[in-house]
Amino acid sequence: MVIFEKDRLIIKPIIKAAFWKIKKIPYNRIKKIEADGENVIFHMTGDKVIKAADPAIVAFYPEFGDMLRDNHIPFKMTFDDKGYESIETVREKAAFVKQTALDYANKLISEKLTDAYELKADIKERIIGTTLEFDLYKDGMSVNEAKLTDTIENIPVVDEMDIAYLNEWDPDQNRGTYYITEEAYDKDACERYVKTCILDELFNLLIK
Repeated sequence: MVIFEKDRLIIKPIIKAAFWKIKKIPYNRIKKIEADGENVIFHMTGDKVIKAADPAIVAFYPEFGDMLRDNHIPFKMTFDDKGYESIETVREKAAFVKQTALDYANKLISEKLTDAYELKADIKERIIGTTLEFDLYKDGMSVNEAKLTDTIENIPVVDEMDIAYLNEWDPDQNRGTYYITEEAYDKDACERYVKTCILDELFNLLIK
C-alpha cells in the first residue's frame, strides 16, 4: 500500500502485522529516485538508500509524478535503454492511436451492434505516462455494463490503453522523456489491441 501525504511518502507492506517494515520517506530528503524493474530506489540525503520492491509505485500512481514535479526530484528508469521521446511526440502518437482505434472499432461496432452504439476515447496525460480511456455509448448514453475495468484513478471505463511511460524526469527542465508503446507506432498493432482487449470483450458481453 502506498500513501502520498503532503510532505512524505508512506509505503506499507501487504501484511498488516509486518508494521516494522513500513517506510516513511520525506520528500525533502530525496535526492533522486531510480527504478531497476524490480525495485524503486530512493537515494536520500546522507547517502542513505531505501529500496521498495514495488515497481507499481512508478507506473500506477499519478501522485508519483506530482511528487517529482512539486519537489524537484530527478527520476530515471535504469533497466531500459529506450524511452527518450519528448512529451510533444507522445501527444502526437496519442492522437494517432485515438484516431486509429476509433476508426477501426466503430466500423466493427456499427456492423455487429448497430449504429446506436459508438466507442469514444479520451487522452489522459499524466507525468507518469499517457493513456487512452475508452467508453461505450448507446444513443448518446454511456453503457454502464460495458465498463469492464477501472483506470489508475479508479474511474470505471471500457478499457485503459497505455500509450507512454515515464522514463526520466528532469526537474531543472520540468520535463520528462518517455517510452512509447508499440501500438503508438504500428497501425496493425493498434488494431490488434483494440480487437483483442476491447471488441472481443464487448461483443461477448453484448451480443446474446
